[in-house]
Amino acid sequence: MKQYTYTDLEDAIMMAWRTSDDLEMFFKHHGDHPKPMTEDEVSNMIYGIKQLHDIRMEALMDMLCKVHKLNQYTTDPETLEARQRLYAAIDHAEETKKKGKKK
Repeated sequence: MKQYTYTDLEDAIMMAWRTSDDLEMFFKHHGDHPKPMTEDEVSNMIYGIKQLHDIRMEALMDMLCKVHKLNQYTTDPETLEARQRLYAAIDHAEETKKKGKKK
């Protein structure tokens, strides 16, 4: 797995700002174009920009986790052991909750 750096994280943050640029371009096109966009075109454009934003944010969070070795990217044995204990406790609590509902 490639080792990511803070520079990679900064690049991902800067990419997230592109959503603002996308919206600005959309507003300029919509406002300045001689033929206005239809309601469907506007809705599709906004939804598309939202999807791009969601993808960028997901990539940004993934990069943050990679750089700081969080979540699925951790290699620290203590963290992995603590995570296993936490998952076991959650599973136990859910099982107890389910058994309590059957009464």
